Amino acid sequence: MTIALSIQDVHVTLGHNEVLKGVSLDAVPGEFVTLLGASGSGKTTLLNVIAGLQRVGRGHVLFDGANVERRPPRKRKVGVVFQSYALFPRMSVGENVAFPLRAARRPGAERRRIAQEMLELVDLAGMAGRTPDSLSGGQRQRVALARALASDPGILLLDEPMAALDKQLRERMQVEIKRIQQQVGITTVAVTHDQAEAMTMSDRVAIMQHGRLIQVDSPENLYRRPVNEYVASFLGEANLFPADHRGPLPAGAGGPASGTAVIRPEDLVILDAAHPADRWSIRGVVRLLSFQGSRFRLELATPEGQVVVCSLPPHAEVGALVPGSEATLGCAAPHRVHVIRASDAEPLLGVAA
Repeated sequence: MTIALSIQDVHVTLGHNEVLKGVSLDAVPGEFVTLLGASGSGKTTLLNVIAGLQRVGRGHVLFDGANVERRPPRKRKVGVVFQSYALFPRMSVGENVAFPLRAARRPGAERRRIAQEMLELVDLAGMAGRTPDSLSGGQRQRVALARALASDPGILLLDEPMAALDKQLRERMQVEIKRIQQQVGITTVAVTHDQAEAMTMSDRVAIMQHGRLIQVDSPENLYRRPVNEYVASFLGEANLFPADHRGPLPAGAGGPASGTAVIRPEDLVILDAAHPADRWSIRGVVRLLSFQGSRFRLELATPEGQVVVCSLPPHAEVGALVPGSEATLGCAAPHRVHVIRASDAEPLLGVAA
């Protein structure tokens, strides 16, 4: 079973603080949606609203078209994986996975069968007799995921489930969770502040700011076509320049800017005689050059005081790019420059403030 989720104009006030300010969001059955935003943006509160752990002041929460905001958490058919995993230390792994089935008074043989199936799903077959403290962080996370799926929920909620893992394990688990979610086909809503995590796992990402949804789109569209400067800067590194409808304005251009050009670091190149400047280029002084394995990260300081970030391939010739030297950058792929028109950005920025 998987459920279509609809959040309609939801408002939540805690004390004197309006935490959610008219949030609306739909997820089709089987979709993976991640709520992404800075601390205090309202993403965890929205997750708690879906789970039934937070009452709604105004608005509606619908599962398959049925209003559920007055339905208690235990009757919502929602599975939750918490940041702490919340495993019972004195229970075995199998007992932890079967716990929601025991709470539902399912027969013992059925509980053991389903627990075994869930452990096989998360690649932990044969570990039912182990205790949680004998497992690694990644294994404990998979036990928590198996437990959340054991009762066959219609929606899976993930509350920063990888925050406690180191970078390498976190990256592996992102792929693993996505694999399991696709195999089960369950509607999933996750909360994270990790941009790479959201981009890796999600069908769509919902950017939140100050209790509002700013943009909901596929990871690629968010990265390539942000609706405003906040989204552009929040999702990966972005260079922002004054622009007209054609793209970034040349330095010293006379006409007023009608928007902001977004240029990602990987779309900039070092210009030389072999790559002359086209319509637009920018000159500055090298501030920093660092090797990061898959790329060189170059920071260039312009005379106006802006720091421009350029990403160069790991095989690039960078011997001349010493701090204090001058360099000129140009856009390698003008068609990938995204212009946020002032007329488009201003209403959104006003709403999000």
